[in-house]
Amino acid sequence: MKNISTKYILIGASALILSITGCKKFTDEYNPANRTAEGYYDKFSGFEDLSKSNYATLRGIVNFPTFFNLGTDTYSTANINDNNGENLYNINLNSQNGSAGSLYGQLYSAINIANNTIYWATQVTDGNAATVNTRVAEAKALRAFYYYYLAETFGDVPLVITRTTAPTLAYTRTPEKDIYDQVIKDLNEAIAVLPATTPDFGRATKGFAQHLLAKVYLTRGYKSYGGGNADFTQAAALAEAVIGSGTYALKTKFSDLFDPTVPNYQSNNEVIFSVQYSTNVLFNGGGNTLQQWFLWDVQNAALLGRSVFYGKTNNAIAPVPYFFSLFNKNSDSRYQATVYDAVLAQVAGSFNGKTYAVGDTLIYYPIVPFTAAQKALRKYIVINPDEYRTSPFLNGVRNYPQFKKFRDPFVSGYVDNGGARDTYVFRLAETYLLAAEAYVKLNNQAKALTYMNVLRTRAAKTGTNPVTGVLYATEMQYAGTVTLDAILEERARELVGEEFRWYELKRMYESVGNLSTNKLLTRPILYNDELKAAEAGRTILDAKFLLRPIPQREIDLNRGSFPQNPGY
Repeated sequence: MKNISTKYILIGASALILSITGCKKFTDEYNPANRTAEGYYDKFSGFEDLSKSNYATLRGIVNFPTFFNLGTDTYSTANINDNNGENLYNINLNSQNGSAGSLYGQLYSAINIANNTIYWATQVTDGNAATVNTRVAEAKALRAFYYYYLAETFGDVPLVITRTTAPTLAYTRTPEKDIYDQVIKDLNEAIAVLPATTPDFGRATKGFAQHLLAKVYLTRGYKSYGGGNADFTQAAALAEAVIGSGTYALKTKFSDLFDPTVPNYQSNNEVIFSVQYSTNVLFNGGGNTLQQWFLWDVQNAALLGRSVFYGKTNNAIAPVPYFFSLFNKNSDSRYQATVYDAVLAQVAGSFNGKTYAVGDTLIYYPIVPFTAAQKALRKYIVINPDEYRTSPFLNGVRNYPQFKKFRDPFVSGYVDNGGARDTYVFRLAETYLLAAEAYVKLNNQAKALTYMNVLRTRAAKTGTNPVTGVLYATEMQYAGTVTLDAILEERARELVGEEFRWYELKRMYESVGNLSTNKLLTRPILYNDELKAAEAGRTILDAKFLLRPIPQREIDLNRGSFPQNPGY
């Protein structure tokens, strides 16, 4: 963010315009090479190009799976003996952390583009005024999105809401409370202008701003400076406005959201907002990496190797055994829609003295654990749920059901990135869970239960359980008291790999302001095996870990007082 020059703004914006051309429909554009802002952005056609560039940086911003998920209750590192600071909250989590620095910089870069859009809207001399106002509302909604994650990650951060035209060498940290005030202001102004729908799928709409504002109020409600029940009431009302708007609807089947064989599986009215990619490699940049996460590395496995089907994993993050235990695997269709229960041989050959053809089952992950005698009867390898932290191929790594939720049909080789699937940011299922959480805090169990069970009804397998004679949908109904822990478990089942888990845990307190009831400080140490072992019997993390350290580079570049977060 420091030392941003006018040249950087003008040239950088042009570069961003170029980089986003791979997005769908509304981002197809020509390259206005060698143009400057004056004389280009003050014309409607140039301003439209600038407004499109607001969507370019989203590809990088949503692509921090380790930073967003490690050190939580449902994810750990792929290697069980890793010393990762983000996962173990040790000395390796410090101000030199590369992920934090990269996210910080990308968020401020995106904020600067939004600020430029808002400024140049006042200079446009032609075109449609209503469209210009809509583009400003989009920029404000996206700016709010960026500042929400900045404040939740780092706490007090510089608040910059005007375009940068000259180097600024001294920033100050604005109190988190004031950041939230600006986020709420931006979102309310955006809601008043944004349309309910857009012909350009991928643009921010009214539903995006309402959903985000519901989450913002819900998050602020837990804070010492927040409005408590007043904020929870606002969150519930906004979530219900999205649910009842008629603009969005849950897909009939959960699997249809992720199955590439289903027509329009990504562009459907359950999706409130998604980051766009393109099947045209010229416009797809580096491509989407989502299909590379939440997988174990098959290249060291006999008869698998560098498989095109199983792909090249990033091998940096893995769901913990606790995650797999959360499903009623007999009744909940989301389990089979999320993972494969078997791994198939990709190369013919022998393993452990047994011969396999391509397509034969090499590994099987049973729902009900096999006995040793049952295992001995099988040619293939059987890995029971209590064995997911071991591997028959490589010591010290996990072996667990491979994720199929993010399989990308556009990846045609064993390559980095390359994906063209869109990335869901918000979908209606999460809106239901935001409403349920707000009503838990408002002590309205009836409404919390209703919203949770809408999702559980959709998640149920079709038909009747032949063992019990009971409809799967009936078996899936949640009948107990809806707690914050129950909400987090349902979020894991519904939104695994989509939500930014670290932030969801950080938000929640059983008792507002009581650190011993904060879910980030307590749940990971219960369910993350590596963290549990590292903490050697402790039951709560240090409160300093509710914030990440300010990147040291930002402190060093600043010529004024720019203090580090406490404890780092």
